[in-house]
Amino acid sequence: MLLVYLGIAWFCGLWLASVLTLDWRVWLALGVGGLVTAVLLRRRQKFSWGAACVGVLALGGLRYATAVPLINEQHIAYYNGSRSVTITGLVVDEPDVSDRFVNLRVDVDSIQVSGGAQLPMQGTVQVQTYRFPVINYGSRLRVTGILETPPEDETFSYRAYLARQGIHSLMSLPNVTVLAENEGNPLYRAIFAFKSRAQATIAQLIPEPQAALLTGILLGNDNGLPPDLAEAFRTTGMTHIIAISGFNVALLVAILVRLAEPFLPRRGAVIFALLGISFYTVLVGADASVVRAALMGSIYLVTNRWLGRPNFAFASLFLAGWVMTILRPFTLWDVGFQLSFAATLSLMLYADPLTQWARRGLQRWLTREWVEKVMGVLSEAVILTVAAQILTLPLMIGYFGQLSIISLLANALILPVQPAVMIWGGLATLVGLVVPAVGQLLAWVAWLFLGYTIWMVRLFAAVPGAAVPLTVSSAGVVAIFGVIVALTWWGKQSVEKRGQIWTAVRQNITQRLAVGATGVTAVLVFSWGMTQPDGQLHVVFFNVGQGDATFIQTPSGRQILVDGGLYPSILNDQLGRQMPFWDKEIDMLVATHADADHVSGLVGVFDRYRVNQLITNGEGFGESPIYDEVLAAAQAQATEIRPVQAGEVIEFGDGVRLEVVHPGPVLVADNRNENSVSMRLVYGDFTFLFTGDAEQAGEAEMLAAERPLAALVFKAGHHGSNSSSGMPMLQAVQPQIVIVSSGVDNRFGHPAPEMLERATAVGAMVLRTDELGTIRVTTDGTTMAWQADPPK
Repeated sequence: MLLVYLGIAWFCGLWLASVLTLDWRVWLALGVGGLVTAVLLRRRQKFSWGAACVGVLALGGLRYATAVPLINEQHIAYYNGSRSVTITGLVVDEPDVSDRFVNLRVDVDSIQVSGGAQLPMQGTVQVQTYRFPVINYGSRLRVTGILETPPEDETFSYRAYLARQGIHSLMSLPNVTVLAENEGNPLYRAIFAFKSRAQATIAQLIPEPQAALLTGILLGNDNGLPPDLAEAFRTTGMTHIIAISGFNVALLVAILVRLAEPFLPRRGAVIFALLGISFYTVLVGADASVVRAALMGSIYLVTNRWLGRPNFAFASLFLAGWVMTILRPFTLWDVGFQLSFAATLSLMLYADPLTQWARRGLQRWLTREWVEKVMGVLSEAVILTVAAQILTLPLMIGYFGQLSIISLLANALILPVQPAVMIWGGLATLVGLVVPAVGQLLAWVAWLFLGYTIWMVRLFAAVPGAAVPLTVSSAGVVAIFGVIVALTWWGKQSVEKRGQIWTAVRQNITQRLAVGATGVTAVLVFSWGMTQPDGQLHVVFFNVGQGDATFIQTPSGRQILVDGGLYPSILNDQLGRQMPFWDKEIDMLVATHADADHVSGLVGVFDRYRVNQLITNGEGFGESPIYDEVLAAAQAQATEIRPVQAGEVIEFGDGVRLEVVHPGPVLVADNRNENSVSMRLVYGDFTFLFTGDAEQAGEAEMLAAERPLAALVFKAGHHGSNSSSGMPMLQAVQPQIVIVSSGVDNRFGHPAPEMLERATAVGAMVLRTDELGTIRVTTDGTTMAWQADPPK
């Protein structure tokens, strides 16, 4: 069981590192300390195991911390947003082909931006281009186009999906030139060529859509399935038969061992099967669920058939997950991996108890002979399906937002024919590669089982109410798992043990409450320590949709909020994520001007936090109803309201200062955008300029007054509209990074293409909240780094 406990600790460490920002050296120190303690306490098993779990948890955090890429000038994602980029690189994975397009994963070795010098580069780009002409694995390309950050929306984050695979940049329909072919790994080229031949053979032997289904089941490529059939599989909860997983690999292991045993010794058969599993894993694309199943199959072969020792299933499962996440830590967030892992664990935990429960129930009504006959049908078709779904159902609901009511019946009638699909379909494909005529005979048999599968899936999908929409939050999914764990633990206790537990709980409730309070206190103290200032300046551009909200924390922990966006609920959520749970004070709040998309969210801030100072442009009551509410809330809290003018400087005592560069003493009467409070944040060599919604007239006033405008980071005025961030302003600022805060598909068309072109012309990189979400800039006053919040 130690391996299981260590595996759980490792997974927890990966997750913990994704929500805590700790230096890798801290994780390393904790890991080494935990393991050393475990060795020193080896004679006291419980303490030794606990220390080992702490050490492995910290090493999991270390692995995650070292896996997050550093986005700097040497990484291709640093140039996301550049509109004229030429890269050269190698296609390093099998092309993902659909009806019209193909996705190519290109390892970049050089970049040229806007006709500048060619620079060495690292990182991977996903290039989407037209399907023809055909581009194969191992082709060296020159690609010219727009370099973008992958998109995300409320239902699916393509950015997160690609980031888990080490891809942070996207080029859509660029100009592609093939410079060379047949580079890359020769073994991969041979495997992909074989897969291509196998797909072509299936297409020749079997009609559609049966051919597309068999290609998905055998080769892991379901792109050819018609959309309506793919949706029918989702509605009936039958997508698991298309996704290559433990079922396919287990059958493959049995076939390979059976083929090898007549000709090879026992260990020779194991080697043959291991090579076959490796070949098949690469052949079908090496997705997370496939790799997990392949690792478990390999562990089974080595422990059971090579070493001659019974395989401990739980240890194998966690060892497989451990190995996978050591190699690729972000696999933990892969939906396929989570579903596959949960299904396998669920089978291990619940298949036998459910089988025994069903057998005892049938024995009350049927003879022994009939019980065995009924159980032979129920075990695989119903009981195993129910067992697998106990732990996968919460994930399915959480990720896909629907519950398949018809799934149990569909599985009972469709699963029994799937071994025949794999065996006859696999034989038809292999034989058809060599002798097409014989392969055709076998393909006709496979077609019968494939046709039955499709007919049943469509039949059940047509049932009214086959799937019902059901939305559950992440917290809800965790709560469901908590209930399942509690019920599982309780169910495994004997009747006597349950009585003892209940008695002990009643007798020791005071003691348990004291222990619980101590634990809670320890967690609170730890959380407080983890949220102390780290000595760096943090500037966070909240993703608040079509609006502005920027959070600044100085090296000593002083907090400044500039504007609050349009939606109080969104701003409150963002502040809750950014500020420690115990911190209910904001040092300074800046309301740049009275527009609703800048100040509507600020009213709720006064309800939740003590605001020490409110900076305004001098406008008073009557400017707008929502602005009146902000001023009234500040007065009710006795917050100092401080109008500012250009030329003032606000010092924070830790090396950070705010230089007011706009407005002047006289405000514009007919356009309040031009009255926006504009400030330059300075810390050491780092500078940041924000100008609210000031347009080109306000910018001209700043330029004419020769205000200090040069800044490394510039937040584009008025959400990137064409009326702001004019060329004279950009030339004076000379930013390296331009931040655009705007909403996805907003009705104003922000940011304007003309503004983006101007930013590119001055050599700036554009980062957009509508594409990246919340953007964080961190600096020690000498060096600067930025990142978007990692998607969860």
